[in-house]
Amino acid sequence: MKRSLLVFLGGLAALVLLFSQPQNAQLPTHVPFETFAILPHEGPPGFYKQVETREVQAAADQGWELVSVMPYIYRNEERGSENPKAIVTQTYPAYFFKRARMIR
Repeated sequence: MKRSLLVFLGGLAALVLLFSQPQNAQLPTHVPFETFAILPHEGPPGFYKQVETREVQAAADQGWELVSVMPYIYRNEERGSENPKAIVTQTYPAYFFKRARMIR
């Protein structure tokens, strides 16, 4: 009971401090970022092509910073001649970038 009361009072104090500070609309309080993603290329329905290294390098040359790579598409394929056929999972990653937005 005492711990939850302390947490509540601490949160209330934080809100009061947050809203009691003067708001300055002219100066940004954070650096604005723009984002960009390179996704796997889709060919015929259900078939995908990996992102090429030159695409990622071209984004880096333009000032984009790589912040995340994650599997975007999982595709299971049956391979081999044995019965039942072995299932192979392929992943196609997506690349996510950011850079500071130019303020003009």
